[in-house]
Amino acid sequence: MEYASSRVVFDRPIGANQGVQFPISEAYAKAHAAELMVAKAAAIFEAGHRAASEANMAKMLAADASWAAAEACMSVHGGFAFAREYGIERKWREARLYQTAPITRNMILSYLAQHVLDLPRSY
Repeated sequence: MEYASSRVVFDRPIGANQGVQFPISEAYAKAHAAELMVAKAAAIFEAGHRAASEANMAKMLAADASWAAAEACMSVHGGFAFAREYGIERKWREARLYQTAPITRNMILSYLAQHVLDLPRSY
């Protein structure tokens, strides 16, 4: 957000463009949704109840939010995102890892389908 506000092209900050604002705003909203799901899963667990579905959803939403933020950051910074001194490219790679480890998105979706939605086992 700081870079989008301070980088000026054609006499205005690039953050004044919807093409820059919208991905950043979407990543922000996804991060807050994930945060709420993490809090809900933690509250259920701390109350002594099983929170497997909430924990799985929290992990998936957090991974998606992280990826959305990393993609927005890469897009906003353009070629500078690949410069090591910014550290953006490394964070982008790490954000992608969260979609795979320690459990993949597809495994989470299979769990939710079977255990929450009562659909037949898919594997």
